[in-house]
Amino acid sequence: MIAVLMLLVGSRNPSVWVLWTMGLAVASRYTIAAGILLSPTLAKPHPLRFAGAIGTYVTGIALSIAALLSL
Repeated sequence: MIAVLMLLVGSRNPSVWVLWTMGLAVASRYTIAAGILLSPTLAKPHPLRFAGAIGTYVTGIALSIAALLSL
């Protein structure tokens, strides 16, 4: 869904804050992957996974708002 939002908003001449939001979304996804790889067990929470999840949710909401505003 994030990729679809990035494609939709990116094709409509996005502003600078939208470009930064896209970059933060990608960084958040990498943070989740790092948290999964560096965690000794997936049964316990890991700070990187938590930070990546929060970043994904926040940037997803921001990109959704940007998509609605660009209509």
